[in-house]
Amino acid sequence: MDENEIKISKIRKRDGRIVDFDKNKITEAIWKAAKSVGGRDRQLSEKLAEQVVELLKKQLKPGEIPNVEQVQDLVEKVLIENGHAKTAKAYILYRQKRAEIRRAKALLGVEDDLKLPLNAIVVLEKRYLRKDSEGRVIETPRQMFQRVAHAIAQVEKNYGKNEEEIREIENQFFEMMAKLEFLPNSPTLMNAGTGTKLNLSA
Repeated sequence: MDENEIKISKIRKRDGRIVDFDKNKITEAIWKAAKSVGGRDRQLSEKLAEQVVELLKKQLKPGEIPNVEQVQDLVEKVLIENGHAKTAKAYILYRQKRAEIRRAKALLGVEDDLKLPLNAIVVLEKRYLRKDSEGRVIETPRQMFQRVAHAIAQVEKNYGKNEEEIREIENQFFEMMAKLEFLPNSPTLMNAGTGTKLNLSA
């Protein structure tokens, strides 16, 4: 392997966060677009994703971290240059739809750090996310679920659970809520962890 070859290990998200780079996500995005127009060759999606990565390496300087937009632009380029116009169109339309959803969430004043459906964000913003005295949202969905999970888990102290067990229960509650598999009642979502004494009432 060439010692000077660019290695991509991280990518910058739209919100500025830097996370691990995963080529499989590119493959999945291409495959999803291909399937939507009748594509059946997943291996081809993998080969196209590899082309995207190789082109990205050529664009980057040593130590430079790519961003999501760069990758998505290259996906479009690779699809078009390889003659997959229908898949490219499906991918472009998907990008546009995601952009519209992000704009809608931004208009609500909510930072969607869990990639929840727009309808879920609307409900959380209206009823459950904490706001300041002027009505501006001051917590993200992740922070809200963490707040609630922490408050619920603390009850386990009454049943002799140690700190490690409580943390595990807290993590389990958070994961279930973040995936919308389980949501406690409205008073709990609104008040848990805020100091309100009746925050776990029905």
